[in-house]
This record gives sequence, C-alpha cells and structure tokens, in this order.
Amino acid sequence: MKRIRKIGFTNFILLVSSLILVIVLIGFSFIMNANSASEIAHTWEVKNNIRRVSASISQMESLKLANVYTNQIKYKHAFAAAHEDYDSLMDALKVLVNDNPLQLERVLEVENRVDRNFSEFKKVKPINGMVSIEMVTQGKQEMIFVETIQSYLEEMIVSENILLEKRNQSYVVWKFIILGILALATIIVFLSLYSLINKIKPLVEELFQTKNDFEDSNRNLQTTLAELKLINAEKELEIVAKESAVKQADKLNESLLAKNQQLDHFAYVASHDLQEPLRTVTNYLEIFQEDFPERVEGEATMYFDFINSAVERMRNLISGLLSFSRIGTSGEPEGIDLNLTLSRIKDDFSAVIEEREIIIESDHLPTYNGHRIEIKQLFQNLISNAIKFTKPEVTPHIKISFDETEHYYNFHIIDNGIGIPDKDFAKVFDMFSRLHSTKDYEGQGIGLAFCKKIVELHRGNIWVTSKFGEGTSVHFTLKK
Repeated sequence: MKRIRKIGFTNFILLVSSLILVIVLIGFSFIMNANSASEIAHTWEVKNNIRRVSASISQMESLKLANVYTNQIKYKHAFAAAHEDYDSLMDALKVLVNDNPLQLERVLEVENRVDRNFSEFKKVKPINGMVSIEMVTQGKQEMIFVETIQSYLEEMIVSENILLEKRNQSYVVWKFIILGILALATIIVFLSLYSLINKIKPLVEELFQTKNDFEDSNRNLQTTLAELKLINAEKELEIVAKESAVKQADKLNESLLAKNQQLDHFAYVASHDLQEPLRTVTNYLEIFQEDFPERVEGEATMYFDFINSAVERMRNLISGLLSFSRIGTSGEPEGIDLNLTLSRIKDDFSAVIEEREIIIESDHLPTYNGHRIEIKQLFQNLISNAIKFTKPEVTPHIKISFDETEHYYNFHIIDNGIGIPDKDFAKVFDMFSRLHSTKDYEGQGIGLAFCKKIVELHRGNIWVTSKFGEGTSVHFTLKK
C-alpha cells in the first residue's frame, strides 16, 4: 500500500508540476499574443485616424477656398463645422500616439501648421465677377500647404506601417509559440500517464489480492459484530437498570426536598414556640429582682447576670434559627440591581464606615434575578464579617469583584482581616460554628450558615480562601 502511495504521489507531483509549468507558459504566451493583437489593432486605429485627419484638412482647405472665391457665408459655416471635426480627430490622434514620441512630434507639427494656416480668412472679393491675381496666388499657397501637411501625414502612415509589420510578425511568432507549447503539453501529459499506467499495472494484481484479504477480514468482522451485538444488548440492560436507578434517585430527591421543607417548618415552629418559655423566665427574673431586691446582692447578683446573659444568648440563637428557617420565603425572584443593593448596605453601615474609615471598593455589578431580601442579607453578612474580623488598629479594606461564565455569576469579597486557618475552611459554614470566643468577637456563629443557605437557594456554591493573619477571600456563585 505504501508503494502504491509512493508511486502515485511521485507521478502525481511530476504530472502536476509539468502541467503547472505548461499552463504558466501558455498563459504567458496568450498574454503576449493578446498584447500583440492589441498593439496591431492600436496601429490600425492610428492609421485610420491619420487618414481621417488628412481628409478633414483637405475638406477645411476646400471650404476655405470656396469662401474666399465666392465670399458666401454658407462656406464659412461649413468650414467651422469641419474645423470642429478636425479638432476632435486631432485630440483623439494625440491620445493614440502619446506612447510614440516621434509620431507625437509630427502630430503637434501638423497641428501648429494647420492652426497658423486657418487662423483667419483673407477676405478677397472678386472684381467684376473675375478671380483676382491675389486669389490665384493664395490658392497656390494653399495647395503647397496641403501638400506639405499631407507629406507629414504620409510619413506618419509609413511609420505606422513599419510598426504594424513588426507587430504582425510578433503576433505570428507568439501564435506559433502557443501551438508549440500546446503540443509540448500534450506530449508531457501522454508520457506522464503512460509512465503512471506502467508503474501501477504491476500493483493491480496486488490490489486484487488485498481485496480478497479484505473479504476474509470482513467475514471475521461479521463474527465480531455479532459478538458486539450481544455485548450491546447487555449494555442496554445495564442502561435500563441505570435509568431505573435515576428515577429512584429522583424520587429520593423529591422525598428529601419534602423532608427539608418539613425540617424548615419544624425549625420555624420550634424556634417560635421556644420564645415563650424564654420570655417567661425573663419576666420572672425581672419580677424577682424588683420584688426582692434585698435578696439579690453579692454573688446572687452575678448569678442573675449570668442567667440574663444566657437567656439573651438563647433568645438570639432562637431568633437566628427562626430567620434561618424563613430563608426563601420572602417572595418570588425579581430583578435586583446589585449596585443599588450595595449602596443601601453602605448606608446601613455608614456610622461604622465613618468611624473606622472603612474602604469598600467594588466592580460595576450586574442586575441579578433572585430573592431581594436574601441577596441583600448575603452581601450584608459577608461585608459585616469582613469589618468585624479585622483588628481594631487596622483600617478595613474590602474589595468586591465579579466575573461571569455562560451559566453563573462569580463573586469575590476580599478583606484584609485576621484570616482563617486552612483546617477551618469548611467548618465556618456550619450552623452555630464559632472560631473565636464572644469576648473577642460578638455573634452567634450563624452568619456564614445563612450565606451558604442563600447561595444554595440560588443554585450556587460558596467557599473561602485565606492567608491566616493577612486576610480572607469569600467566593460564591449565583446561577443565571
């Protein structure tokens, strides 16, 4: 097979190269032949124009003499018309011989002589119906002028005839060259095809043998195909089983969704109902302190403070749990200008921003279709954390940027805070998870859990990267 390719490729290259060379030569010959034909036509056009100029000059001379002899105005008008034709012919002739300096010089000389001769008519009236001697003299001069002009024009025609002869010879030569090249091309093609046939002929038998081998291989392939069909049938059974598993998974997802909704409802009810006993405890503590102030002193005061503080923390945790369960129930998704949302958050933080000289930079954010309250809470919690977890002596610097892919908006909130250890990257999104004591940083540890649920509500993901002690970057995606 490789030999066939090598032989075919070599002969093909030789044939194509020969044909390209022949085509180039034929094209060049045709161009030269066409140029010769064009030049011949140009020469004939020059000759014809010279003859028309000669006839026009003779006509002008006749009309001029007729006017001089008869003094009739009609000959003068006819002369003017003939002169216009002459001017047009001379302009055309000058354009045609523009490439021949000698001919152009002769044309200009003719034009000058004609202009001088016909610059004005000598008005000589006949006396008593007789031709005057002056008129006869002028007629002879006009005849000499015409002969002179005609001699110039004849010289031009002779030059053009010489040029025409040369161009005719060139035309014939290029015609024979074209015929020769066509004959050469025919010979080259014939020899190339003959050589190709002779070299391929021994390989035809090999190709027939290869054909027989392919038929044997085909029979083997048929057997293999039958085996593959059996395997394919087994695979189809596997696909049916997988589809059944997918359907079961969908049912499980639906069941899980229902259970999640039940859990949310339970969290809402539980957090709502837990508020009542806490209010009762708080009320009785206040009543006890008011009714028995003499008994609340010393260590008892400290114990009551502990109880009040614990109740308050419990109330905050329950309130947070209640808010967590309500995420996604604020209404239908709508178009949200995130730049306007960020502006309102800055207004909410205006006091602390002014106090700590906080810098918040952001890209021009997109308009997003989502839950308005939850999206604001998402950005607000992340900015609040970036401010809260920055050392007091450091000016908070927050950078908000975004990019997008075909299906998602990707947001990045970068701060210069205290950072997060690598081991706690996943832990920070757990409910009630705290990395610091309440003495160092206030809060219930539910802010990032809120953010995770809001992002998942909008079919996205959230994660953090951080250099401990240098700052944190929170990244999250929202599906378009």
